[in-house]
Amino acid sequence: MKFALILSIMFFSCVTIRAEEFNTVTIPFENEQQPTAEAGVGPGMDVVRDGDNLFMLQERNLVILSIKNPGRPVLVGKLQNVGNLRQIVVRDDVAYITAREDGLFVVDVADRSAPKLLSHYDSIEFATGIDVQGQYAFVAQRWFGVEIIDISNPRQLRHVSVVRVGEAQSCVVSDGYLYAGAWEECRVAICDVRNPARPKQIAEVKLNGRGDGLCVENGILYAACGHHQPGAAHSLDDPRYGNGNGMEIFDVSNPAQPKQLSRVQFAWRYYYSWPDTWRVKLAYPYAYLYHTHNGVFIFDVSDTAQPKELAQIRVPRKPGEKGYRKLSTADKSGTRPKVIPFDPAEVCYSPVCGLETVDGYLYFTGLFTDLHIFKDDKLVREIKPPAAEADELNASGDFQDLHQLDSLGLKNLATYRPGGQVYAGVEQDGYVYAACGSDGIHVLDDELRLLQKYPTTGVAMDVQVQGKQLYAALGAEGLVCYQVDGSLLKKKNSYQTKRPIRQVQIAPNGKFAVVHAGGNGYEILDLSHGNDISLVENVRGWGGLVYYRQLCNGFIDDSVICGTWCAGRTFMSDLGGDAPVNLPDPIGLLPDMRRGGYAACGEYALVTRDEGYSFYKPL
Repeated sequence: MKFALILSIMFFSCVTIRAEEFNTVTIPFENEQQPTAEAGVGPGMDVVRDGDNLFMLQERNLVILSIKNPGRPVLVGKLQNVGNLRQIVVRDDVAYITAREDGLFVVDVADRSAPKLLSHYDSIEFATGIDVQGQYAFVAQRWFGVEIIDISNPRQLRHVSVVRVGEAQSCVVSDGYLYAGAWEECRVAICDVRNPARPKQIAEVKLNGRGDGLCVENGILYAACGHHQPGAAHSLDDPRYGNGNGMEIFDVSNPAQPKQLSRVQFAWRYYYSWPDTWRVKLAYPYAYLYHTHNGVFIFDVSDTAQPKELAQIRVPRKPGEKGYRKLSTADKSGTRPKVIPFDPAEVCYSPVCGLETVDGYLYFTGLFTDLHIFKDDKLVREIKPPAAEADELNASGDFQDLHQLDSLGLKNLATYRPGGQVYAGVEQDGYVYAACGSDGIHVLDDELRLLQKYPTTGVAMDVQVQGKQLYAALGAEGLVCYQVDGSLLKKKNSYQTKRPIRQVQIAPNGKFAVVHAGGNGYEILDLSHGNDISLVENVRGWGGLVYYRQLCNGFIDDSVICGTWCAGRTFMSDLGGDAPVNLPDPIGLLPDMRRGGYAACGEYALVTRDEGYSFYKPL
């Protein structure tokens, strides 16, 4: 049976707003206020409130605090070692938590003292932003867009559809429309999701910086932005570099015809690669913008055309104080100079990544410090929980219906749809071995009929077959080697690391495996000792993370493998001998991460980039 890779390109009609006259409010780095108290629970990422409780993400843990006495949060519950946690939403005593490379976790929090895991959903890619509307969760996943998931049964989530909107970081749904902050594209995409099975983009608004957090209330969109203005070169000589930080306000009462009302612009330059998240919440007439090292900003937005700055709140730490980190300003990549509005040898401002309020009390997370409290009866109002939507979202149709391809002459395609998503498949001797995500490893015949199903503890994300051995990247379960006999798989040995294994390539000589482990690196493994798989080398880079399938597809000249980081290094290693030999990194040769990467092509690496491709011969 022949296999074909089918690329379908869908075009949509949408509106892009044009530059018009609006007010720009420029604010200086001053008027600094500091927290009035600390909770004493340690650093955190996101925080949300549900009733009398705060739900805080703390590295890999969920922490639940009581705020019945709002000035003194008290720890009441904790769920440990969940994943690489990023954002959280709580609805009807269920917490939905994005965890980047670890996917989406669903936690029962009805008993605040004893939260328990209900399910773990294998998201399409790095689960980053999240919103929940009715029985649907909307999960922003970078270049893979926003995935729409049916959460009517929290124990068994179901994929509904996905809408590609650029490098989606955060998202929110209001009145049947999805608003997604796109990072690289410096925009907010507006999509009609009243039918979650048929999402479609209808408009966009351009931002003055990288898009991320946003909120929509009463037909007004508030969008946080950061880092660089559109088109900025990676150089301090470009005045747009580091000058894209602030907030923008739009009228979206007609989502298909958005109109810009005003802009808030920081008067200083700021670029630091981590943490790279900025968000905004609203308790009318106040908007609370929280922006990593830059702190918290309170604005009066009663006049949306002329927002007024009321306060700046930051968490300074000096050398010797708990929470101080001397931020490195070195640029290992040589292409992304860092610029911050303070001397890192004298002070460090703890990055703010999460924020919540009740009347008179503002809670915000310091990524290096603690959960901080700012008391002000005038400037802090309760952020109201989202009201139930008058019009419920109703999914109709099948997003994956291949009959949509009939008009292209592609009919009667053989298909196989398992319970999980299909990450990879390899064919050998008439058998197809498929990595089917949370549904494990499936073996099919050449007509795509199921022969055997092998459950896995971890998420099946990649498979490679060499001879009678099948190697499977199984996420948290590690790399597992199976003995292959047609449709029969027998577990032979395995390798585990602290990071989930997401991709694997096996050297043609069978001596080495290279795996993508976690979010920031690769590992070279020795396979030559029978049942013992051992670590040979950790490969680390700079300039971003390792996202989806950035390991070269195949070995160049049957011996050389390479892998990239999203905005920096590409490593190359020759595994044709008895030990890895590191080769010089290609300079200035990064693939287009959204549409391709590296693939072996004889003695060359074929790399897709700049809307074309290049050949590179390892040195």
